[in-house]
Amino acid sequence: MVTSMTGYGKGSAPVGNGKIVVEIRTVNHRFIDFSIRVPRPMNGYEKEIEKAVRRKVRRGHVYVNVVFDKGFESTSSAVNKQLLRKTYRELTAFAKKEGIPGDLEIGTLLLLPDMFIPEIDTISPVKLKAALKKALVEAVDRCAAMRNREGKTLQADMKKRLRDISKVTVKIDKRTPKALEDTLARARRRLANLVGRSEIRDDRWAIEAAVLAEKTDFAEELVRLNSHLGEFGAALDRGGEISKKLTFLLQEIHREATTMGNKAADPGIIRDCLAIKEQVEKIREQVQNLE
Repeated sequence: MVTSMTGYGKGSAPVGNGKIVVEIRTVNHRFIDFSIRVPRPMNGYEKEIEKAVRRKVRRGHVYVNVVFDKGFESTSSAVNKQLLRKTYRELTAFAKKEGIPGDLEIGTLLLLPDMFIPEIDTISPVKLKAALKKALVEAVDRCAAMRNREGKTLQADMKKRLRDISKVTVKIDKRTPKALEDTLARARRRLANLVGRSEIRDDRWAIEAAVLAEKTDFAEELVRLNSHLGEFGAALDRGGEISKKLTFLLQEIHREATTMGNKAADPGIIRDCLAIKEQVEKIREQVQNLE
């Protein structure tokens, strides 16, 4: 199976008066790299999150965001009673000692920082971990499914472009004998113009024709190009982590097409070689999205 490095998945699991929500987003990267954000009570769970993602994702930059969603109808966070008592005693003692008049009101105390305990802090670590695991599995599965769907789309597009390139190579192969005849005819006319009325010796022309034919012969390059196309198609069918191999094959296909274009003296064949290189560049963009 061919897999894209682009994917997104979201999962959730109820816990306490809310739910744990996990979002995973993956994009292109040479290797596998993680950026993980979790609520404070879940600090230390990053390695377990990374391990769960690695079961389905082998390459790409992975962004994981974990939040606790209290929902619109959730009750308020719990009051930090211990801190409230301590703060009241200390402020009351300070006011008495310094002779500061006035009474402390509960409303004033509750405005101080940390007087409320976030709801997630009131949930047991065991329940939090269980909810995280459930939401994470769901998010990873959905992200992997999207990467697989994207991979199938890219695979279909690349196979179509491979078929287009193969059609061009067949066209070049059929055109080559006639192109060589035309090239030799043009060369003979140019030579005749150079020597004027002097007669062109057949033995001399045979040598010139052989040299010209050798310079414009790209049969070996065409064979190698077709071989690379076959390898590329076979790798696509096998699937797996094939991005690096496909990148190498594209470099070789581009190299052979360039050499053919440089050797060819026929304008039509030169245009065909350029068309092959254009398709190679488009395929290269797709390959960069594969694992």
